[in-house]
Amino acid sequence: MRIIAVANQKGGCGKTTTAINLSSCLALKGKKVLLVDFDPQSHATMGLNIECDPKKNIYHVLAPTQSDAVGLDDVIVPVKENFDIAPSDTLLCAMEQELALVDGREKRLLEAIECLEKSYDFIIIDCPPSIGHLSFNALRASSEAIIPIDMSLFSLRGIAKLTDMMVMIENASGHVITPRALVTMFDARTRYSQEVLERVREKFEDKVFNTVIRYNIRLRETVDHGLPVGDYDKHAIGQKDYEALSEEVMGGLQKDTAVEIKASSGAEEVLRTTREYFDTMKPVPMSDIDLESETEDVESFPYPAQSNYSAMINTIACGTLANQSDESEEPDN
Repeated sequence: MRIIAVANQKGGCGKTTTAINLSSCLALKGKKVLLVDFDPQSHATMGLNIECDPKKNIYHVLAPTQSDAVGLDDVIVPVKENFDIAPSDTLLCAMEQELALVDGREKRLLEAIECLEKSYDFIIIDCPPSIGHLSFNALRASSEAIIPIDMSLFSLRGIAKLTDMMVMIENASGHVITPRALVTMFDARTRYSQEVLERVREKFEDKVFNTVIRYNIRLRETVDHGLPVGDYDKHAIGQKDYEALSEEVMGGLQKDTAVEIKASSGAEEVLRTTREYFDTMKPVPMSDIDLESETEDVESFPYPAQSNYSAMINTIACGTLANQSDESEEPDN
């Protein structure tokens, strides 16, 4: 059984989308998959249109204050063939405080997984966009981590903080986690995206997936329908990309070999590489904010999808100056 955390401290970079659709694609390939919604926002639960039992969900499995023992098997809800979910709701917010003074708090999820009676090939954990007891539990239970990055500086900084935690976990417990970055929300039509992708691949090498998740409106539409993208539109670009990712994941390291990898070739290397990336990065030219020609595989999108804050700041500054200019030209009363 392989346990994979999908994590990044930054929100909105495609963690839940990846967790749902990777799980679905693995299930379609005949693998038995459990998706653990470990985010108090419960987006994975909502994104699959699952009704969460307020008295029996992932919170009750981990809560140290529960008088009645609730196992992971007790809260699992089937999504479709080979695909189950352990749902979550906002109760999970209380977990950070409740675990603060509990002995062995970092292994609550791991222990729950070890007690599972049902057998799975993959357990995918959708992590919260924060660094705390929940993320620590998810990483402590996992042998691998997929880190979605949306080409923004904030997302890359999220990698640094997350891999820093992985190194801390290994130093404290000897538990090794093998991280790989996944490029998401990629717009192939802009030179900006292409150049950033080249930099990331050059720096991270085999620590970044070959698969790139392209921007695809279907991935947003599926949330409204409570379906993985392949069940909503099997011909969608998003489905093609997540199928490719599932193939790459299935061909990746097994748990028994992953635990033998030293930190120097895992989390520590990614952490060092990320810091080097920040030290050497230069501004990407802004000459290419217009859309370029599209290929057949790229879905039409009416706005340039950029991760660029300088343009936004410039717009705000120009707007402010324009307002000041208008005010200065007003005639005196």
